[in-house]
Amino acid sequence: MKALRELVFCVLALPLAATLAACAPQAWEPPPGTMQSGWRGSSMIGINMLVSGYTWDGGTSDAAAPMDVGEGVPHFEVEGAETVRVYFSQAATDVDVARYSADAEEGEPVAVSGITSDGVTLEVEPGWRYAVSAQFEDGSADYLIDVVSDGSAQEEFTSTAMVVLLGNGEPLFIDRETESPYYPTLPDDAPELATGNIVRVTGNGIMLESYPGQYPGITKVEVIEEGSPEDAEKYAELAAQLWQPKDPSEPAIATLEYRTEEASVSLFPLANAWTWSYEQNGDTVTASNDAPAANQIDATDLPEVAAGETVEVTMAFDLPPVESDDSRWPEAARYPENDLETGAEAVDVTLSGGALEFAVEPGWRYRVDVAFDAGQVSYVFTVR
Repeated sequence: MKALRELVFCVLALPLAATLAACAPQAWEPPPGTMQSGWRGSSMIGINMLVSGYTWDGGTSDAAAPMDVGEGVPHFEVEGAETVRVYFSQAATDVDVARYSADAEEGEPVAVSGITSDGVTLEVEPGWRYAVSAQFEDGSADYLIDVVSDGSAQEEFTSTAMVVLLGNGEPLFIDRETESPYYPTLPDDAPELATGNIVRVTGNGIMLESYPGQYPGITKVEVIEEGSPEDAEKYAELAAQLWQPKDPSEPAIATLEYRTEEASVSLFPLANAWTWSYEQNGDTVTASNDAPAANQIDATDLPEVAAGETVEVTMAFDLPPVESDDSRWPEAARYPENDLETGAEAVDVTLSGGALEFAVEPGWRYRVDVAFDAGQVSYVFTVR
């Protein structure tokens, strides 16, 4: 559960069966590969590797020599030597890893361990390019990723993608190099997009680990080819898997985002209590749940913002909020059940563009009460 809360490994409001089905790549493409850190505090970082070559479903794309690939290789930031996990969305039968440096003609083999059907564990160091070769039942694929010192990654990373608008009008981008889908966080000045557009995407290159990925660090999006909906027809099945109409009986889902020195992080605040109304067979039905008070929940059961200092956070919702009333309690204190509001402090929150923006501080537990047209939901999380 902790990984689900912190990393947003699954698509918002997507049923589990549909999510698992969506995680499989299309039949004509090799499976995506991801390098993932261990726990850094209470978060993990996952970066999609570049597919540099493959033999798959009768098609072949020859891989260039690892050090001959000049652009498009993602960066994975570490402070020093770190144990990481390389995952694939399809079971691998064999995995080999080598690393390359700028002043070496040949790669060095890298020992791997913890081999399971979904990937391997290895130790990486900054200053090396890692080449991963994986064998699958349906073919093989080669992947590249650069491991760099924390803070030394490029300030800007440019890529191109095809736009596919989902059933709710939200854009899905398909990376043109890796064929990996991801959800973009569009800047305010982004142009109006249509299915089939080819866009140039500029940002920090940090992709949140999920399927599809999430890219909150985008700074600029430009349409470089208009394209047409017919160009995106091959992604129609993927789009249908990723978007399903929301169940009206489900309360609004919240996502909280914040940024540390290492990365942008997303988590799901706990939807602790709610009252929600919806239409069923022409009648209005109102549902509510029994839940403990926000300051009575065990801290280990709460999603955690691992910031280490005061940070600005943004809470976004899958339905438009109307207003909010927010409180916090010192995490170290416990309050009697007959006086649940003891010790509560009000929190200043700004509602802007359908999202809440406010500062959080380590050592405090936050309750965010949000009103929607269909009811009210109380979200809870803690900060350390």
